[in-house]
Amino acid sequence: MVASFFDKKNVQAYHSRLISARIARQTVFSGDSLHFARSGASESGVLDAGLLPRLADSLRPEDGAVQYRLSGATERGRPVLRLEVCATLHLVCQRCLGEFVHAVSLLSVLPVARDEAELARWERDDPLLDALVAERHMDLPALVEDEILLSLPAVPRHADGACAAAVTWKV
Repeated sequence: MVASFFDKKNVQAYHSRLISARIARQTVFSGDSLHFARSGASESGVLDAGLLPRLADSLRPEDGAVQYRLSGATERGRPVLRLEVCATLHLVCQRCLGEFVHAVSLLSVLPVARDEAELARWERDDPLLDALVAERHMDLPALVEDEILLSLPAVPRHADGACAAAVTWKV
């Protein structure tokens, strides 16, 4: 007997793994950010594009994945995370609409506050401070992705005269 659309007696559950669970998972740091910073620990590795969904369109397999190095330290009495990232992104030039290859090489020093109150005190002293609130399970791929996105040019474009298709305007 075939169940109709509204047949409640012959309901069969459909079980499927989440799409995110189907993606091959990489083992990356996901520990306590404050403990990591205070301990002076260090971790480095490579993140596949699948772990960086907001950058997936800009990363090419032939360029390799995003390389990172995360280390903990203490600077000016505050625990900090030092994040170094290297990657090659393929963006769209806003002048010629051709491919624009952008090399990313960045170093971010991020103080780690114990809680929101400590972060608020730090920001009162220095409103331009980029800092993090401690997390028990820090999402390293998300942190790397955020730092790359913040480092991108607002308007990616080739240097003057370097566009593949020179655009000329006649008035």
